Amino acid sequence: MNLKCLGALLLGICLYGNTYAQGKTGYKETWYGVFKTPVGEKQRLEVILEKENNSTYKGWLKVTDADAPPIALEEVEYRGDSLRFSIGDGNTYASRWDAVKKEFNGQLVMFDEATPLTLSRKEIRKEDLYTRPQEPRPPFSYHTEEVTFVNPVSGNTLAGTFTRPDYVTAQYPVVIMITGAGPRDRNNEVAGHKPFLVLADYLTRNGIAVLRYDSRGAGKSTGDYEHADIFDFAEDIRAAIKFIKTRKDVDTAFVGLLGHSQGANVAQIVAAGNKAVAFVVSMAGTGISGRQLIDLQWEIAGKSTGASDSEVKQKQEQFKDYFDLLATEKDMAVLVPKATAALQKIYQASPDSVKASISEEDFVDQILGSNLQKAALSMMRYKPLPYLQQVKCPFLGINGTHDVQVDANVNLPAIERALMENGNMQVTIRKFDGLNHLFQRCNTCTLAEYGDLEQTISPMVLEFITHWIQHLPAKAG
Repeated sequence: MNLKCLGALLLGICLYGNTYAQGKTGYKETWYGVFKTPVGEKQRLEVILEKENNSTYKGWLKVTDADAPPIALEEVEYRGDSLRFSIGDGNTYASRWDAVKKEFNGQLVMFDEATPLTLSRKEIRKEDLYTRPQEPRPPFSYHTEEVTFVNPVSGNTLAGTFTRPDYVTAQYPVVIMITGAGPRDRNNEVAGHKPFLVLADYLTRNGIAVLRYDSRGAGKSTGDYEHADIFDFAEDIRAAIKFIKTRKDVDTAFVGLLGHSQGANVAQIVAAGNKAVAFVVSMAGTGISGRQLIDLQWEIAGKSTGASDSEVKQKQEQFKDYFDLLATEKDMAVLVPKATAALQKIYQASPDSVKASISEEDFVDQILGSNLQKAALSMMRYKPLPYLQQVKCPFLGINGTHDVQVDANVNLPAIERALMENGNMQVTIRKFDGLNHLFQRCNTCTLAEYGDLEQTISPMVLEFITHWIQHLPAKAG
């Protein structure tokens, strides 16, 4: 299920309140709640209830910050001290009224997974969702400039922020930041965190200029993310390099790339055989193929939930033909019907509990909807080796030991081996103990914890990256 659907479902939970039962027919009240997405992002909910008669109610749910119409609730039941309703496909919410706190405490069950959700009459401000002590606030002690540049290949305009130290007489090394998967803004924002803003602030205050920009189709940038792949994103970066090299306030021989996750792989593509790239900082980039990464991610996810090795292997085998198909079949006219048939076969072999929670049509549509996007397919088919073999500039590869999306113990050695076997002796590889995919100090280290953690990025990582760049040869390019 995508985040919009999840948001709509969780929204419905917020619906009822004990005092509402006292209202007359046609009377409406709004209840407020917050739910978390699978990556820990918090989204505000508004639930509107209307009393139809003495015993029946109807209601709607809305994600406060989403540009989408409210969704009608189904089978709303209120019995004085409890609230229940459904939102289709076997997804339900059940709660009990807490008379002391004056709120409903309940759980939303979707596809056999329960998510806690509390509803109250207190309106929730967006600024109250998160505590982010590392996020820098203006005024800044350095030069900040809103910029745009054009990708001549696609014609789309990229909008971003350029920062540099305030001394205009100097020329500075510059880092171009590359966001992770999905249409991300220039801050690479996820779960209320703005890691690129925090990192850009730290680098700039330490003498390094930074360009960060909204990915195509996000923020103020034009273009269509949905129909672009990682090689299209690489063209955006090449345009960014050309733009930076027109500036008088940077060292044009000292322009480097910093990418996170998918962005790190885009950096590999751009840096391959490219003398215009002076250095690369790879944050949680991959050194194995996208197809191998899928199996590894399933293995890590299975172990984190207590699944046995045999259970993990069984799940991998169940989806093997499907993922192999995505990784190899380039003709979409052939791929779509074959992938559909593969998923139908998986669904038909699934337990009754899965079939009770979702229809076959929705099961197929929701999985295909995300897997068939061009960016996702290009990452699935991406093989880092031939690009890494062509990267000759200084390369910093870092990862957290508790990253459940890109395993450090597998990917970092593969990156190092590919670079050094082809003569690049300027390679630094570092694992950070206890950090997750976002380079946060984590506890459970699951995706759902991202938004709960106050730390945006470990200070050790900020210092390490900055120190590494500062000690590169002055004319690394």
